[in-house]
Amino acid sequence: MTSPAQPKNLTVTRHADIMGRHPGGSRWAEVPIEDGRNRVVWISGPPGTPSDPHIHPDFNEYWVILDGVTRYQIGQYEPIDAEWGDIMIAPAGYAHDIHPIEGEQAIRLGVTHPNSNHDIKGVPPSRLIPADVGLSSPNLIHTSMKKLLEKHGTDSNWKELAVLDARNRALITHELPGTVNRRYWHPDMDKWWAVIAGEIEFSISNEEPVTAGPGDLVFVPGGTSHNLMTIGDKSSLRITMTAPDIVHHYTDDPDTPAAPNG
Repeated sequence: MTSPAQPKNLTVTRHADIMGRHPGGSRWAEVPIEDGRNRVVWISGPPGTPSDPHIHPDFNEYWVILDGVTRYQIGQYEPIDAEWGDIMIAPAGYAHDIHPIEGEQAIRLGVTHPNSNHDIKGVPPSRLIPADVGLSSPNLIHTSMKKLLEKHGTDSNWKELAVLDARNRALITHELPGTVNRRYWHPDMDKWWAVIAGEIEFSISNEEPVTAGPGDLVFVPGGTSHNLMTIGDKSSLRITMTAPDIVHHYTDDPDTPAAPNG
């Protein structure tokens, strides 16, 4: 699998750009984001790509599914077919085996520890149980975007916490066109988003606003003020990844200190 050197932590990593750098049907991986807590790996595999079952004994690993369909075997849970916008989690100590099954390229964003490796190999499960038995959100093995849309609908703004552990907090947000967030910044914490649907305008520091669409990643360094607005005539969906103990400093609060990076 190729892993070309590419700039990390760009303000916007475009889905079209990163896909356009590689031939269709090929195996490859790129690292667009390293935020101190995570190494984010954009991974491509056509159906039939050999799997590599393995275990991370001391940290959870996550994936945001983009193109195609990818089948996950995690621990002793039944196989799960994950598609665009879904979040998969392999809890620490759970073997995971990943099989791209549909699409010219099955694309996933792996959110892993900066020191992750595949040194500890997994073994086939001795039995299978239904996914997420006895579990509740956040930290489900499989967070289905399709089921969340069925649950909440698309007529109002809503949020769903998908991941919360010692390393990360992943929040899924649905917003109607024209929705604008208060401007704020975070001390000592980089932040990034994966846009799942719609178009979002990101106003970051004193720079010109940038627009991101489905599959794009947006990165903001700690200490940088920002706010978001859903534009166009369709609602937006995004996944926001932050530290679990996130602190907001709202710039319209007179007692808020100025953002160090504007």
